[in-house]
Formats: sequence, C-alpha cells, structure tokens
Amino acid sequence: MDLTEEQINRYSRQIVLKEVGGKGQKKLLNSKISLIGLGALGSSAAYYLAAAGVGTLQIIDFDTVEISNLHRQILHFTKDIDSKKTMSATEKLNSLNNDCTIEIINDRITPKNSKELLKDSDFVIEGSDNLPTKMLINDTCINLKIPFTIAGVLRFHGQIITVVPENKTSCYRCVFGDITEGDSSMSCSQAGVIGFVPGVLGCLEANEALKCLLNIGDLLTNKIMYVDLLRNSFDSIEVHRDNKCMACGDDAKDLVEEANYGGLDACNE
Repeated sequence: MDLTEEQINRYSRQIVLKEVGGKGQKKLLNSKISLIGLGALGSSAAYYLAAAGVGTLQIIDFDTVEISNLHRQILHFTKDIDSKKTMSATEKLNSLNNDCTIEIINDRITPKNSKELLKDSDFVIEGSDNLPTKMLINDTCINLKIPFTIAGVLRFHGQIITVVPENKTSCYRCVFGDITEGDSSMSCSQAGVIGFVPGVLGCLEANEALKCLLNIGDLLTNKIMYVDLLRNSFDSIEVHRDNKCMACGDDAKDLVEEANYGGLDACNE
C-alpha cells in the first residue's frame, strides 16, 4: 500500500520523524486498536489515535453522555447529552479523519464476550474506572497474548502500566493481586477529578500504543508511572513479574474462564 498525497500531507509531521517514516505510517494504517471505555481516558486516547492514522479503532462502551461528563470527556459535547457515547465519539472521529475505520460495540465487556471482542486487536487500551474491568482486560489480553495498557485517575493523580505478554512483563495482577470485587476506594464521582488528569493519562496510553505498534522507544513495562499534576511530578516505581501470579505466572490458568469478576460494571470514567 502506497501513501496517497493527501496522507503524506496529513501525517507529514509524523512521517518526518526517523522513528516513524513512511513505513511506520503504513503500519499504523494497517493496525487495529481496541479501546474499552469512551469516558475521559478513552476520549483523549481515541482522538489522538485517530489523528495519528491508526487504521481501525474498535470502541467499546455501553453508556450514554451525561452533563457531568463534559468537563473531561472531550469527544462529547452538550448536544450529545443522552446519546450513546459510541455514537457521539464516532461522529467526532469520522469528522477528524476518515482514514480511521471506527468499529462500534454498544455493550459492556464481560468475561463472556471479552475474548471474542479483543481477539483481532494489535493493542488494547483500558479506560474504565473500576478494578474488575481492569482485571478482566488484564486476564483476557494475557490469554490472547495482546499487548495492552491500563490507566486510572482520581483527583489530581493518575497511574499507568503497560503489559507485553509475549515478553512476560509484569501484569496488573502482579501488582494488585486477586481483587475480584468492586473497588472499595472512592470513585471519581465521590472524590472528584480535575479534567486535565485523564486527558494526560489518556494521551500517555495512546503514546504507549503507538510506540508498541512501531516498536520504538521505551514502554512503561515492569513499572507503574504515577502522575501528580498538583505538584507536577512524574514518578515511576519498578515492579517485578510474580512467577506465581494467577494471571501471568509460570503455572497460570485461563482466568477469564475461572475468575470471579464480582461487581463488574464498566463505568467508563
């Protein structure tokens, strides 16, 4: 596939980068990224991935737009209140770049459908606001050997980790273990969140996806990056793969078939 003149112009600022070039741009155009949640994390990630020329974005969300979403979920406007988030996002993304094919899943991701939904993905971005969904994506992607990134936000803070199953990097369960019930800590609706934080973390997730697809730079593997925008600090903590991890350990089983994801409710913050 040769790039058209319009594509060369559109992606010129990327193509000129030695790490991308024409070959890398073609690779992006032939890639598929699945994105779980079109809230604040997913909105910024989806926007920049579509702009970068990722060929296919599969967007998975069951929710509708509420007025309280609008201060941070940049793909949704006032006119979109009560609309499906997938439809609202698709309208904006199609207007931004018709090189990007949008595949819409108006449904929750669950243990029953996660493998089927994600199996053809080159990379997965997790953008929900609850631990059961994050654990499900972790377990599914490890089973399917698909690289993925998980982020979370609260107040002025965020955290992000990337996992590459083929390289046996540490996974989300290596850090947090067997959390099967809903998060007992406060949610964003209770504790609050400044809108810029998920915007920054969503952009970091998109950046991890592009770096992984292009095989460039250093991924946030075997570490968790903590972001504190109140104090402008970006700190990383090294984490080691647990050989006995129930998801990625040496004797791990297929948790998607066996684990209890109690309280699973992808709120898509």
